[in-house]
Amino acid sequence: MPESSYVSIINRTMKPESPSWSLLNQHAASCLRPGFAGRVLRAARQSAETIPSLFSQFAVGVATAALCFGALAVLAMHQTASAAVASQPGWQEIASASNADPGLNP
Repeated sequence: MPESSYVSIINRTMKPESPSWSLLNQHAASCLRPGFAGRVLRAARQSAETIPSLFSQFAVGVATAALCFGALAVLAMHQTASAAVASQPGWQEIASASNADPGLNP
């Protein structure tokens, strides 16, 4: 179905943003120094070269997981040692009582 002439007139005349965008585009282009696009592309290529590889990211992840598991192992050992030390005063009391009673020592 062909467009009516009314629709085509509305489409051309009712777009006030088109002239505004073209003026804004011209103004922005006049503010940029020559070679701006080239500088942006060179900077993007250089930063793409400095992105870590997938292998190095994986290696850092594995190292982090190993450190976390190591810290958990140290924490578990500390809690076990703390529990052993907590039960130690009872043994010290028994040992001091047996040392104090001369009948228990031969």
